[in-house]
Amino acid sequence: MTGDVSPKRIGGVKALAASVAITSVLGSSYAYSVYVEPLAILWESTFWASLPFSVLIATFAFSSIIGGRLYARKGSIRVPALLSMGLTGSGLLLSSLVEVVATPLLLLATYGLMVGFGNGLGYVPIVALARKWYPDKAGLATGVVILGYGGSALAFAPLKAFLIEELGVGLTFAAVGLISLAIGVPAAMTVRDPPQEIVAYFSRFAKKRVVIPKRDYKPGEALKTPDFWLLWASFMLTAGPGLMLIGHMAKLAALNNMPNPPLAVSIFSVMNALGRPPAGWVSDKLGRFGRPLTMTVFFTAQGLLFYALSTPLASIQWLFFLTVAALGFFYGSSLALFPAATGDFFGLKHLSENYSLIFIGWGLSGLLFPSLGSYIVDSTGGYELALILSSILSVAGALVNLYLKKRLALFLE
Repeated sequence: MTGDVSPKRIGGVKALAASVAITSVLGSSYAYSVYVEPLAILWESTFWASLPFSVLIATFAFSSIIGGRLYARKGSIRVPALLSMGLTGSGLLLSSLVEVVATPLLLLATYGLMVGFGNGLGYVPIVALARKWYPDKAGLATGVVILGYGGSALAFAPLKAFLIEELGVGLTFAAVGLISLAIGVPAAMTVRDPPQEIVAYFSRFAKKRVVIPKRDYKPGEALKTPDFWLLWASFMLTAGPGLMLIGHMAKLAALNNMPNPPLAVSIFSVMNALGRPPAGWVSDKLGRFGRPLTMTVFFTAQGLLFYALSTPLASIQWLFFLTVAALGFFYGSSLALFPAATGDFFGLKHLSENYSLIFIGWGLSGLLFPSLGSYIVDSTGGYELALILSSILSVAGALVNLYLKKRLALFLE
């Protein structure tokens, strides 16, 4: 591609649509809570009924390193995408034996490990792909793709609940597995990488408006920079409180005497999904330092909202639901902003590998924060201390990004 002739970005929208289909399949795992009650009755244990989801989160986070590396090594999105959809669908189909095989260990292996590994193989490569197609609109493109992950639970949760009532929990796993394969495999066959001239042209076109780092950092090089660990820590500090809220939302609403506690879960889920594209769009529009500026403002606001939930004001019904909606928005924004910020600092060439390492912060926070919330509630009888701690940590994570704004200038061309 020579001169100033703009290449046609043919296939970009199609690739993003297929990517949304893939992340929607992966995001259906967020709607696990509908399985808990029937599994608790089956096994006479809420602990064992809930454990597969915790295992899935941990497996998802750590296997994302393999997904990112596989994409980088193979150079084709279809390899990790097909493996991701195959593992996810197969894991769900094998989970349908839950009423036949007596031990809960089956679900730990099939849902926790197989479906979790399927998430890890597909999520990070798909996120990296969005930025490759749209380097000039990195935040918005990333937000659109992961909208599918955050939003699919809205469709799958009522579907699963209906199927459980009609068919039982075992056949529901089978049905969801078949639906996942029917959606995911064609999407994985459709999605493709952009031609290199597209990436090169729109990266040059974007230089005056968005961040293009001086060079591409390999994972080993990125790990040696303080900026990597600052991003990692910020992700953990700001996403962890949101993950705690996801795990405890219904109970928190009940303790605040809300008339319909599940409504709080639905509101948070909707805003979690809707918060992703706007956050990316805002960070794009603010220019070269838009990412750290957006993250500083958003996560400071998140901290203030967590504090508001710890006060008597949270007993006011309309204010409680409004606060939950805003917190869902800000939590969802982090899933769009951090992958884009990783590309800002360390480039596009190794983005899938570098972001998979940053993503470990999200996975560890998913293990730590919900458990910490449970411990605090058991010890104190309420959520006030957990919410105040979430407020402090959110603001701390926000201030890290304010410092990263200064550091980012060192990476620019």
